[in-house]
Amino acid sequence: MTVYSPQVIRHILIGLGYLAPEIDPNPDPQFAPWKRNNNSLTDDPTEEAIKKFQKQYPQKLVVNGNADSQTREVMEDIIKGLQNRLKFHGFATNAEIPSDLPFYGPATYKAVKKFQKSQGLTENGIANIEQRQILQQPTLTPNKPQPPTQLKLRDLWLQFKKNPQNSSYIAALNNLQQNLPKDILQKVTNKWRGTNDQNPEIVKLTNVFTYYDDNNPNQRDALDYLQSQITPAIYKEFIALWNKK
Repeated sequence: MTVYSPQVIRHILIGLGYLAPEIDPNPDPQFAPWKRNNNSLTDDPTEEAIKKFQKQYPQKLVVNGNADSQTREVMEDIIKGLQNRLKFHGFATNAEIPSDLPFYGPATYKAVKKFQKSQGLTENGIANIEQRQILQQPTLTPNKPQPPTQLKLRDLWLQFKKNPQNSSYIAALNNLQQNLPKDILQKVTNKWRGTNDQNPEIVKLTNVFTYYDDNNPNQRDALDYLQSQITPAIYKEFIALWNKK
């Protein structure tokens, strides 16, 4: 089993979509362009990220927030699987990502961005579980323009209002939040609050749907802007999760 330092584990958790990234202005060439320390894995955000990862593999892992040997072994398997699928679909070569280097480094980051671009997804280099599932397909269809979406966010809000505890709705909104660029979410936040902050605390889309008031012009403007920024590929992923039983 590959020996992973705490810093490497944090980069894996970021790359797989479980830990929030911090952009590094001077990234280490061995890693993707994220800034994460090499301290012990006991801080709250890292422990929560490990738990999120462990919850995805309940047959193999105990959900305890501890990066034990079993958790590290599954991490290694997931990274190897991701890298193999990226190479299988032509987004990287064996020379770029050797099979004996199961790390979330710059080559994996770049290959994921190539895959995301081919599918019309946000190009952030983070391969969340939904995107890893797409890569499991035997063939990938290049992204093509989709017809205009039939359901508007306001229609979906009405559905949400009737069943705000629906786990599919919540998962879809969280996924949408993850797929949208930070600048778009900042603009949604400022419109929602009627502010013009340079670096606002981002509003959660689950809260937008929970507290939305159609009579509030700021909130209507925020929802309309959000609607305009959802690409067909992101909407397709979003609505698939929304309708999941």
